[in-house]
Order: sequence, then structure tokens, then C-alpha cells
Amino acid sequence: MKQKTFAMLMLFSPFAYAHPGAHHGNILDAVVHLVSEPDHLAMALIAGVIGVAGARIYRRRAAARIQDMRR
Repeated sequence: MKQKTFAMLMLFSPFAYAHPGAHHGNILDAVVHLVSEPDHLAMALIAGVIGVAGARIYRRRAAARIQDMRR
């Protein structure tokens, strides 16, 4: 399993360099960069949607398990 994970990380690591530019400086520069780039905003939105969907699925399954235990 670890070998497959490592292979996937090695295959997709070039995609981490999504756009050119210096990404160093103080924390304010980093925050401005993250908020001003459309690709970063899109990924944050996607991560938020996936997180909310996952939380809802988890809560529904937990509630269903509790209902099954009470029967």
C-alpha cells in the first residue's frame, strides 16, 4: 500500500507547480496570494464542498446506526 501511495505522489508531484511566481515573504503576502489567485480559490471552494458533503454523509450514517441500535 505504501508503495502505491508513494508512486502516486511521485506521479502527481509536478502538478504542485501550478503557476510560476515567488511564494515567499511574510504571512500577509501569502494570504493575499491565496485569496487573489482564482486557482487557489477554486481549490478552496472544492475542498469546502467535499468537506461539507462528507460531514453530512457521516452524520446521516451515524444517525442511521443509532436508529438501528434502538430497534
